[in-house]
Amino acid sequence: MLTLTSSQAQNTFGQVINTSQQEAVSITRRNKVVSLVMSSKVLEEYIDTRLALESKQKGLLSVSESQSILDHR
Repeated sequence: MLTLTSSQAQNTFGQVINTSQQEAVSITRRNKVVSLVMSSKVLEEYIDTRLALESKQKGLLSVSESQSILDHR
């Protein structure tokens, strides 16, 4: 994850937008993270990964595991 100060982000906004298409960009002010910039694609990937990890921790089946069971009925 790229981390920039708010001043750096203002001065390189085009780079922030371009980078945010591939990964989240963290913006800090006074050494504290105040914002994250990410594309909708990056956000969806994050959410999907988070949900998959939570499901695995709860012992739930993955989509492919569920589909395999349904295919063999």
